[in-house]
Amino acid sequence: MEPPVENLKSPKSVWFIVCDELCERFNYYGLRTILVLYLSTILNYTDDESTMIYHSFIFLSYFMPLFGAILADSYWGKFKTIIRLSIVYALGNVILTGASMANSFTLDSQRFIAIIGLICIALGTGGIKPCVYTFGGDQFKLPEQQDQLARFFSRFIIAIYIGSLISTFLAPELRKSAQCFGRDTCFPLAFGLLSLLMITAIIVFIVGRNLYVKRKPENHVIFKTFGCIFYGVRKNIFSSSSNEAHWLDITGNKYSKTEVSDTKAALEVLYTFIAYPVFWALYEQQGSRWTLQATLMDGKLDGIGWEIKPDQMQTIHPLLALLLILSFDRVLYPFLAKFGIRRPLQKLMFSTSMAVLAFLLAAVLQYKIFGDSTTIPTDEGQFVVYNGFDCNARVLSSSLQLTGNNDIDRLGSARFKYTPNSDEGVVNIKLKLNESCDAYVNYDNLDTNLTVSRGESISYFLTSNSANKEVKLRRIDHYDDFIKPKNGHPSLRIVIGDDIEKNGSLALVHAKENHLSRPLNGNQFHILLQAIVKAVIISNTTA
Repeated sequence: MEPPVENLKSPKSVWFIVCDELCERFNYYGLRTILVLYLSTILNYTDDESTMIYHSFIFLSYFMPLFGAILADSYWGKFKTIIRLSIVYALGNVILTGASMANSFTLDSQRFIAIIGLICIALGTGGIKPCVYTFGGDQFKLPEQQDQLARFFSRFIIAIYIGSLISTFLAPELRKSAQCFGRDTCFPLAFGLLSLLMITAIIVFIVGRNLYVKRKPENHVIFKTFGCIFYGVRKNIFSSSSNEAHWLDITGNKYSKTEVSDTKAALEVLYTFIAYPVFWALYEQQGSRWTLQATLMDGKLDGIGWEIKPDQMQTIHPLLALLLILSFDRVLYPFLAKFGIRRPLQKLMFSTSMAVLAFLLAAVLQYKIFGDSTTIPTDEGQFVVYNGFDCNARVLSSSLQLTGNNDIDRLGSARFKYTPNSDEGVVNIKLKLNESCDAYVNYDNLDTNLTVSRGESISYFLTSNSANKEVKLRRIDHYDDFIKPKNGHPSLRIVIGDDIEKNGSLALVHAKENHLSRPLNGNQFHILLQAIVKAVIISNTTA
C-alpha cells in the first residue's frame, strides 16, 4: 500500500508575498501610466524624445531580470535579492518625486535627477521580477501542495491586475485633478503616492520574514547555460569535423549530460518566443504613442461632468484582463469552443489576431485625427485676403469669378481662386472699405495687382500705413503651408498690422494660466500645445 499523502495547510507566508506584489505592481503600472506625459509636459521633452526615454526605461526594466536571477540563484538568494533591490526601487521613486517638486532647479537639473530616479526604478523592478513569483513557489512542498500552489499562482496574477487597475485609474486622476507648485497638474502627488505604496510593499515583505522558506543559492544555472552555448559555438567553429547528432553534444567533455540536455531544452523553447519582442514593443506603445494620441482627443463625458484623462486609457487593459481571467473557464473558452477554438495554440492565434485588429484601428484613428492635408490643383492658384480693419471690405475684380456676397467681414478673411496662364500670373482686384472706416483711415478705393502662382496659395493683409493712414494690401512673404502637424496640435497664424509700433511685442496667454508664453513673430504659423489661447498685444499704441 502507498503511504497516505500528508494533508498540508497553505503556508501563511504567501499572503505577504501576494500583498507585496500588489503594492509593487500598483507602483510600477501607475508610474508607467503617467510617465510619458510627465516627460513631455513637465520636463519639456518632445514627443519623440519622451517616447524614446519611456521605451528605454521599459527595456531596462525587462532586461534587468536576467541579472536579478543571477544574483538570486548564485549569490544572495531570493529573499535578500528582493529586499535589497526593493530598497533601490523605493529610492528611485523618492528621487523621481523629488525631481517633480524641484521647481527652483534648472530644467537640465530636473531632467538629470528624473533620469537617475528612472534608472534606479528600472534596476529595482527588473531585478525583483524573476524572484517574487518563484519565491512564492518555494513556500510550497511538492507534490503534496500542488493544488495549493496553483491557487497561489492565480491569486498572484489577480493581485497584479488589481494593483494595476487601481493605479492606472488613480495616478492620472491625482496628477490632473489637483494643482501644486504653480502648475495646473500635480505630478508630485501622484509620484508621492506611488512611492508610499513601494515603501509599504517593502514593510509588508519584511514583516513576514520569519515565516518564509528561504533556500540558499546552490548553483549557477544561468552561467552554466550560457557557458555551454558559447563553448559549443566555439568548439564547432574551430573543430574540423563533428559526428555529434546535435551541435551541443560536443560540449559533453566539459558539461554533464543533464546540463547539456537542459540547455537543448532551453534553446528549443526560445524558438517559440522569437516574435515576442516585436509584440511587446508594440504593446508598450499603449503607454507612449497611444497616450500621446489620446491627448489629441476629447475625453469629456456629457452628463456626469467628468473627463477621461489621456493616460487613463491604459486602465482598459487590467480591467479586461481581470474580467477575462474570471470568465475563462465558464464563459470565454466554451464560447470559443463553439467555433472550433479549443487548443492553446488556437487560442493564442485568435488573441494575437485581435491584437492586430486593435493596432489597425489605432492607425485608422490616428489618420482621422491628422486628417487630409489641403491640396491645390496644379493648374490653379489661390490667394487669401485678411481684413485688418474693423469694417467690411468688398472685393471687385473682373479677373475673378465672383458670385454672391463678395464682402470680407471685419477682422475676417476670404479665399479666392484664380487660374493663371503661366506658372505665375497677375490678377487685378479692387477693394472698397465700408463707410464705417472713415473715423480712423483716409482712403480711396484700393486698386492693385496681386501675384498668384500655380499650385500655391499666398496671403495678403489689408492694413493701413501707420504714417498717413493710407490703405495698403501687404503680401505675406512665404506661401501658405497646408500640411497638418504630425503631433495633431493646431496651427495659429499671427498677422501684425503696420499700425503697430516696431518696439511692440506680441505674446500668447494661456486662457487657464496667469503667465505669458514666449513672444511671437508676426505673419508666422505657430504650433500650439493648447487650443484655448488669447492673443494679447503689448504696445504703447492702441490696437
